[in-house]
Amino acid sequence: MSKKFAVFMAVVCVGLIALVGWFRLNGDRTGPEVTCNNTSLVYHEGMKDSELLENVIAFDEKDGDVTDSLTVESVYAVDKDEVCIVYVAKDNSNNITKVKQTYPAEQTAGNEQEEAAANESEETDSNTEGADTEEQDVSNSSDEEQNGDSASDTVEEPTSADMGTDTSSEAEQARTEQEAAAAAMPAQNPRIYLTDYVVTVPAGTSVDRLSYVKEITDDTDNVYDLWTKIQITGSLDTLTPGTYECTYYVIDSAGNTSNQAVLKFIVE
Repeated sequence: MSKKFAVFMAVVCVGLIALVGWFRLNGDRTGPEVTCNNTSLVYHEGMKDSELLENVIAFDEKDGDVTDSLTVESVYAVDKDEVCIVYVAKDNSNNITKVKQTYPAEQTAGNEQEEAAANESEETDSNTEGADTEEQDVSNSSDEEQNGDSASDTVEEPTSADMGTDTSSEAEQARTEQEAAAAAMPAQNPRIYLTDYVVTVPAGTSVDRLSYVKEITDDTDNVYDLWTKIQITGSLDTLTPGTYECTYYVIDSAGNTSNQAVLKFIVE
């Protein structure tokens, strides 16, 4: 009797393994195709996502038109005349496709004024170099006479090291709160953790938002599958200084949603 039961269980296990393999082979694991038809787009500062998404479509072989899922992940400068926009689309099986598209950038009046000022400064420097040399001796003697009187009046301004920075304390507080929220999720729900929760980014730099994901855990799904299902909402424009918030989450194969980890980008 026990031998028959063991054989039966072995057959059941083999059948289950074959069934799982069949689902993996025949399941939808291909992301949608993103097509950018906005070839006449010229980027300028302050453009909305709706403008950047105009004439961009996403089509999936299984789900059909999934253009509604399109989002702008980030915008960053390639050089002073071009920007790169990263588009993201997903299908109903949470397969994600990312596409980078380069567009010409409209030069702002501020940039034109800066270039004109720089050129004027170069001309002025070359014309006044000789005059500065002649005046230097006179100013040196004057400075020596005033050094004694001004030394007592000099007030030392506090440095940034003396004042400290609020960003570090804000980041630590954000990490504590968000990791506590992740730990409080029900056991069946996945959890997502980030490397940082407050980040300062120099304006014009390229940012890979996915690189800030540190770890994902779940009680059933494997890590590889979870990484392909990461969702990021919220826009990031590294060309425009300001504060941006992006929310990270993941949905496992059972439909359970993870905590929502929020990463604040400060573009300076």
